[in-house]
Amino acid sequence: MTSVSGLLLLFLTPFVAAADGGNDTSHGRRDGWVSQPDGRGTFDILWSCLITIFLCTWVSLHLNVPASHEKYRHLFFRKMRWMVQAIMAPEFVLAFAIGQKVEAKKSVQQFRDLDLHPEHTFRTVDSALSRRSRLLDAGERVSGLISRIVMKFHGEEKDTRWSIRHAFYANMGGFVFHARQSAPFPINGKQLHWLIKQGYVEYPRLTSKACWDKSKADGFQKSLTCLQTGWFIIQIVGRAIQKLPITTLEITTLSFVLCTLVMYTQWANKPLDVESPTVITSSRSIAEILIEAGPAASQPFKQTPLDFIDNQSPSWLTKVQPHLRFRAGPTMRPLPRLTNDRFPVIGAGPDAIFLFLFTMAFCGLHFVAWDFSFPSRLERDLWRAASIAISACAFIFWVCETYQDGHRLGRWERWYAKLFHGDRDGRINTMEKIRRNRRFIPVWEVILMTPVTVVYTVARTYIVVEVFLSQRSLPVGAFDTVQWSEFVPHF
Repeated sequence: MTSVSGLLLLFLTPFVAAADGGNDTSHGRRDGWVSQPDGRGTFDILWSCLITIFLCTWVSLHLNVPASHEKYRHLFFRKMRWMVQAIMAPEFVLAFAIGQKVEAKKSVQQFRDLDLHPEHTFRTVDSALSRRSRLLDAGERVSGLISRIVMKFHGEEKDTRWSIRHAFYANMGGFVFHARQSAPFPINGKQLHWLIKQGYVEYPRLTSKACWDKSKADGFQKSLTCLQTGWFIIQIVGRAIQKLPITTLEITTLSFVLCTLVMYTQWANKPLDVESPTVITSSRSIAEILIEAGPAASQPFKQTPLDFIDNQSPSWLTKVQPHLRFRAGPTMRPLPRLTNDRFPVIGAGPDAIFLFLFTMAFCGLHFVAWDFSFPSRLERDLWRAASIAISACAFIFWVCETYQDGHRLGRWERWYAKLFHGDRDGRINTMEKIRRNRRFIPVWEVILMTPVTVVYTVARTYIVVEVFLSQRSLPVGAFDTVQWSEFVPHF
């Protein structure tokens, strides 16, 4: 309680002094609250940054479909928790977004390989036709082509090809499987693919537009976010060109903006705030499906009865917390919803390289304020230390997680076998068999990552707090506005 009072006193003292006329500009700084008669004031800086941060952390979040029994308050507090996480570690939320797009692209490839008919397409010409998928011979394809041309001419064609939008919708819990005499539960794209391939369900005749219509996002919301973030970037660039001081709050806000722009590109095809899923029924019971699946489905499930296809792992709520003996949720089984915190399995391709480089760039952006003018030398030194800490912690995390992810999936063994043995198929099969028996979180990773996580959290917390504390005393030039007329050619 004493520390909290001390922080409040540190923050409020200059404002009290300013109210008494103690505004000191002898050292090129203006203390306390500054109004905006001729330039910008403290309120302008705070408002511009706070509204931008809100749009970047609240509006841009694309969370999974909630459980049917959840109320609005559950959704609100869940999104609030993710907003806090996006403020404390936006690069990790970005990792989830990139990972979800990688999984969506894999799902699209899976359905293409399913080869329901030679064109790898799924189309409905008439809603009165049977919903059961069937192979089309050459004559039917010609007839179907003519029908599609007629339907397209009348604007009634319905394209239900499996797209990346379908994949996002499935992986966020958009499809709920309701087998005969069984409790319904959400399934992802991989599980749906298996059910269709085995003939337990029909291909869902859901168009890409129908998936998007379930989204609560509107053009105004996204346009407002893009306009605000775009204008904010223009302001920062303008101040940099004219060599006007930029505050640490603006630098931190800029980092949120950059993360948001990349997240938007990754979640561009993911529906936003979907509340009602699509129910897929089957005439077979879960018991029958599990028996016919054989030994692979003989073990008791932990998340859903289709764990033998995909157990929704690794996830913080369903895997890490139980492993660490923390309280886990949701507690219902089968899972009533797909959790938002499934760790991204990005692999070692271009997406992983891009995420690593962007994460280091995000952390490195804080070094821009290395020589900024701070209210005190101690605050400047702590900022420098925090910038180094978050960069080092992010690097250590990526090295450890990349190694452990490859170890869990047998990636290093497969690469070794491919380079030095040549019996690649046999080595992959062996590695896949023992992969499930490995510990998800080894002891060495817990020992190493615990202090790394603590240091990162402390450093990141200081940065978030300091950007507001530093507003109590800013350089005089920080309140000057950009002279846009200087960018207009004149004689």
